[in-house]
Amino acid sequence: MGTAFVQMAYSLVDLLWLGKLSTNAVAAVGTSGFFVWIAQAITLIAGTGISVGLAQAYGKEDNEAAEKIVRSGFQVNAFNCIALMAFYLIFRNNIIGMYNLEPILEQMTIDYFVIVTIGFIFIFSTAAMSSAFYARGNSITPFRISLISLIINIILDPILIFGIGPFPRLEIQGAALATVIAQIINALLYLYLGVKDREIYVRINYSKTFNKESIKDVLRLGVPVSIQSIIHALVGVKLNQYIASYGSVGIAVYAIGSQIESISWMSAEGFAKAFSAFFGQNYGARDFERLERGKKEGMKIIVVLGIFATALLFFFSKPLFKIFIPNDPIAVEYGSWYLKIIAISELFMAIEIGVTGMLNGMGLTKYPAINAVVLNIARIPFAKLLIPVFALNGIWASMSLSSVLKGIVILVIYKYLFSKTNGFRENMNKYIHKTEQIM
Repeated sequence: MGTAFVQMAYSLVDLLWLGKLSTNAVAAVGTSGFFVWIAQAITLIAGTGISVGLAQAYGKEDNEAAEKIVRSGFQVNAFNCIALMAFYLIFRNNIIGMYNLEPILEQMTIDYFVIVTIGFIFIFSTAAMSSAFYARGNSITPFRISLISLIINIILDPILIFGIGPFPRLEIQGAALATVIAQIINALLYLYLGVKDREIYVRINYSKTFNKESIKDVLRLGVPVSIQSIIHALVGVKLNQYIASYGSVGIAVYAIGSQIESISWMSAEGFAKAFSAFFGQNYGARDFERLERGKKEGMKIIVVLGIFATALLFFFSKPLFKIFIPNDPIAVEYGSWYLKIIAISELFMAIEIGVTGMLNGMGLTKYPAINAVVLNIARIPFAKLLIPVFALNGIWASMSLSSVLKGIVILVIYKYLFSKTNGFRENMNKYIHKTEQIM
């Protein structure tokens, strides 16, 4: 969870300093953010494949399977990174142009977008290397590395944005450059510690030919999770087009509001990674009693987290927004409504993310993915119905309604998978048999 907070803080720090420049600067980062989100979603293909496949291999004590899954995961990751970077850089004007932004805002967005895209190589490599740590239950090392890179980003942001000392004033390009430099250091630290501690990803010969079966395993585990996140991001792109019709204030509110809200969903994601490693290892070891205990304790954790997030966002909506845009009372008012409406769904959101982590750990990635894809897409018709009645708030309401439904549906799936037949152990034996047939 600490690592999730650190990752969230990257964007928050950028927005905090850029908010002192202008609302346009915040809107530019918010617009680019959706495409960075898509990139991060694509890293989940290899990241999930490595973490889940490796955790299960550790549980089975199968070293050969562990090496195959890591090699194939890194190969898939490299291909995805190169392909996405090329697409973004070649079609950058078309991608940002579809928003029909004001000329000044559009240029600011492209400037930020290009620099951040160049840094994808470090985002992708970090995602793959960190997955190896999470797979064996080591979340301390990723947290420490992320904390160091965050501190570097915090130091560099004001220096490069405002041109402190001998450094030139780069404004929004400075924010992007600070983030990329921090990501470079992040990746180098993972590489250094990997060599120092002889981590599995530095002990593998990557020049070996592609193993089709292992690549299929990585794709089978990772693609549903990635598609889920990509669709979520694409829906966000579409909703941002609706938001853009309300001007830069609407875009800025969404950019900042979603980052504040990420206090809750990034925390839930942090626990979901822990659940995924825990369930993956014990699933591989066939320790059903420990899985049952983990299931109960995990649910307690995410329910408490969801209730806390609801109270925080609802009762402290204005003070939270004033931190980022202290001199724009209109944006603060709109932002306060955003947080209050989203707060209604926080408990359901935490449940959805937490249960998804549990199911992913056992390789059952398609069930939560289908749930998320269908109900995230539903945000678009929900928004069309609610915008004529509630204007901008109708978009926030569509997002909140979708999250509530996702939480309810995942609980139904959860009960079906683990409680419908003769008990937890019988269900697990059934899915173990199916999974082994696929493997």
